[in-house]
Amino acid sequence: MNAKHMLPCLLGIMLPAVVNAQAAYWQQQVDHQISVTLDDKANMLRGHSTITYQNNSPDSLKFIYFHLYPNAFRTDRTAYEKQAVENGHTDHYFSDADDRGYMDSLKFTASYDNGDPRSMGVVVTTDPDVIKLVLPDILPPGGRLLIETPFRVKIPKTFSRLGHGRESFQVSQWFPKPAVYDAKGWHPLPYLDQGEFYSEFGNYEVAVTLPANYIIMGSGNIQEESERAWLEKLAAQPLPADTLYKKSRPLSAEQMKTVTFEEQNIHDFAWFADKTWIVRKDTVSVPGGGVVEAFTCFTPEHQKAWSKSLVAVKTAINGYSSRVGAYPYRTVKAVEGPMPAGGGMEYPTITIIAATPDADMVRTAIVHEVGHNWFYGMLGSNERNNPWMDEGINSFYEQKLAPDESAFTKLTGGKDGNFLGYATLSATHNLLPANSDATLFPEMSYGVDIYGKTAYLVAWLEDYMGPDSFETAMKDYFRTWQYKHPQPEDFEAVMRRHSNKNLDWFFSEAMTTNKPVDFALQSVSKKDGLTVKIKNKTGFKAPVKIALYPGNQADSAFAWTEPFTGTATVNFPGIDRYKELKIAGVIPDYNIRNNDTRRRWKLKPFLGFNMDRTSKTFISPALGFNYYDGFMAGILLHNLTLPQHKFQYMLAPLYGFGSKTAAGTGVVGYTAYFDQGFLHDIQFNVEGKTFSYTKNKLNVDEAVHARFVKVAPEVIFNLRKPYPRSPVTRTLSLKGYWIREDQLDFNMSPVDSLYRPSKGGYEDNFYARIRYRHDNDRTFNPFNYTLEGQAGKQFAKLSVEANLRIDYFKKNKALYLRAYAGKFFNFASNDFDAYRYRIANTYSGANDYLYDETYLGRNEQRGFYAQQISMKEGGFKVNTLQYSQQLGLTDDWLFALNIKTDLPFWNLPVRIFADVATFADAKRINPSGAGVLYEAGLEVSVTDYITIYLPLVLSKDLSEYTKSVYPENRFLKTIAFSINLDRINWLKLPSKILKM
Repeated sequence: MNAKHMLPCLLGIMLPAVVNAQAAYWQQQVDHQISVTLDDKANMLRGHSTITYQNNSPDSLKFIYFHLYPNAFRTDRTAYEKQAVENGHTDHYFSDADDRGYMDSLKFTASYDNGDPRSMGVVVTTDPDVIKLVLPDILPPGGRLLIETPFRVKIPKTFSRLGHGRESFQVSQWFPKPAVYDAKGWHPLPYLDQGEFYSEFGNYEVAVTLPANYIIMGSGNIQEESERAWLEKLAAQPLPADTLYKKSRPLSAEQMKTVTFEEQNIHDFAWFADKTWIVRKDTVSVPGGGVVEAFTCFTPEHQKAWSKSLVAVKTAINGYSSRVGAYPYRTVKAVEGPMPAGGGMEYPTITIIAATPDADMVRTAIVHEVGHNWFYGMLGSNERNNPWMDEGINSFYEQKLAPDESAFTKLTGGKDGNFLGYATLSATHNLLPANSDATLFPEMSYGVDIYGKTAYLVAWLEDYMGPDSFETAMKDYFRTWQYKHPQPEDFEAVMRRHSNKNLDWFFSEAMTTNKPVDFALQSVSKKDGLTVKIKNKTGFKAPVKIALYPGNQADSAFAWTEPFTGTATVNFPGIDRYKELKIAGVIPDYNIRNNDTRRRWKLKPFLGFNMDRTSKTFISPALGFNYYDGFMAGILLHNLTLPQHKFQYMLAPLYGFGSKTAAGTGVVGYTAYFDQGFLHDIQFNVEGKTFSYTKNKLNVDEAVHARFVKVAPEVIFNLRKPYPRSPVTRTLSLKGYWIREDQLDFNMSPVDSLYRPSKGGYEDNFYARIRYRHDNDRTFNPFNYTLEGQAGKQFAKLSVEANLRIDYFKKNKALYLRAYAGKFFNFASNDFDAYRYRIANTYSGANDYLYDETYLGRNEQRGFYAQQISMKEGGFKVNTLQYSQQLGLTDDWLFALNIKTDLPFWNLPVRIFADVATFADAKRINPSGAGVLYEAGLEVSVTDYITIYLPLVLSKDLSEYTKSVYPENRFLKTIAFSINLDRINWLKLPSKILKM
């Protein structure tokens, strides 16, 4: 720590115990002198670094870990690549070698006490962007070491933070840098996209040489008067047309310039350069500080979005300075550039904001990123291990200074997108503890739990402590730990010191639990005022604030409970009426509907969000069609929304204009969640549907229809993931079926001796199904397998199905393998009773006795509707319904292999498929005596749910069938299609949209 900041820090410490603790604290001092030249044609940096390393620890050092961050982009075998691929980001993985980055040409030397440079040993680690430098001699406590090295950096295409694109350069995490050594040891953290940094404080002097017409902004203060004057001139120029540089960019100047930056008490250095920026400048008078020069730089294309960028910078500087501590540096900058790693990225005194035409996003991103000069910049916590200490607390202040003003909040009851994400993950019990390591979070959870949840928890803490006490504590935290490395326990100690309330609920429970926050107002009674009873449904001890609005221009009243579990009461003496009574909005309660004593319900059109106190049923027109019922119309009633309800329903009553009768489908479900243990949740669903399944017009003017009615209760056990980032999901389903099918009678008329259909009785069937499914949805080579058993009165089936996608080393190109094995058990006394249940090589409506699939004409044996199949059981595409027994239909066993591949060179929705199958007694049953059936052709994906198959190659038995049955237009009549609506779990659909 720099000595000039020691005195004010100590003056702010009042308690002797804390003084003693501070005396034990230490941190290393690491100063950097760097000179570097940019070759903007080769996208290369060539530089030299001199590092002064001051060992302030009580330990003698034999080695120092170093970060070589650009090597994270050297290969596809780095920690960065592993995490990026897990998160589904594969641009770098599939990138060309020329687009990748690296650092080389290193030659480390060490000098002690102004002695001669001596070479250092280099030990590689498992991470190519981390090395261990072995010191020539031990560096004792209090010792100082001068480390020098040349270096060369190939700047990658912008995949994450460091990068280039169209001669715009984002130069961050770019120079050799010692890892932090603190009381907890070394922190050699490999570069990651999700999970930021931890660096030693020091002083920086960086000289950058580059073509003279580049505008460059970096950490610290520019030393050359000529460069400062040029920026002043650029800042005064009128705005150009927003189409400037859209078609071409200026050539780089042949003349080079050197721009030198200096800054003290920072722990990183970044610089950004672009030839097309518009420059704008203003000054900010810092509350409690001096005057700061503020710069923003942006492209002509997005000048409208950046029109108030300086206002946003000033808002951040003023807001954080007045609430936390004065901004001490002389400059602050925000620049526009590509930023795939997020909406922006912070560095000392400078931030880069992702290119966007959205002015509100620019505003909020600038406030957030400039705010990081406090939470990460001057309060240098370990962002990787404790991301809540910078991103979470910083987001808390961002929400104060730059609340979301977009139109989106009108759709969500005044809540912003962060709260929607938080409430959605809360509703499905997919939160993680806010104090988790950055590397443990799934990508979406990282944003929700760290940026959203933590900010809401801190706001809860602030209101509970009292805004004045909280602000006093934050200012003390800043004074105590400015230019240092605070740990979570240090933040906690300061907060506790400034509150006379017990804060265990926050630090020991709210910050460490995955349980969602849910309080409910249970009752209000009138006796000596108002007594309000509240139930804590959260699962951990916490306080809650009640807000009362009497109306009649009377003052609002608020009351806190003590931290509690179960139920608690609060009293409002002297008040006997109220206009509104609710749980205060500062409580991060995701279940807003039970936050007051009134219960509201509305019928709303189409769809919407579940973000206010009104229960909603959404209504919309519903349309349908099948061959038997004809065109169908009705309504869709549902409560599928975000955040999703525990109790959900989707009901679609319809009227069939062809069958002139009612039809429809629906599902009702309830989900019980568990925050611990091997079960994540249990779903209790009941599915129902009724449609016509056949019709007959034999000798009658109007067809007679037979319909089915299905009621299927199901219990689904969703097992907890092995670890939060795991791509594995596992489910066990127990499902029962009651299916009633109308029967058609055919009676001969005594008048004309013709047979005519009429509705007879009905047949009830009961079935049971047990299914275990294991999905590994990893980015590359995902697979799943399903074990299933079915049983009815006349039969039982056991089957296993496995699917594997083998990805080619070409984006969105793969080989797909499916294998199926099934065994049939016949309990019937004759072959006829169990015939419909047999295992089918080509699965179609005639085989769908459970009515799980959607068919346009499920019992048609010829024509267009008979060409619909499903990828179930044998998975073949050519239907042989007009044989007395379908080819491959078996009452014993069947094995099938289905293969398909993307076309390697064209981005078309077309694949080549091939299927092969064998079954019991195949040689005896197949007319040709062949032991296998096979087919091959083309598959065309119309959407994710509609696929067309064009068989081109058929085994002899399939070919002979098509020749005998389709003497004309044989190719067209063998084209098959599938409608895969069974893939949709409607009750899980809202969360699946967000890939939770």
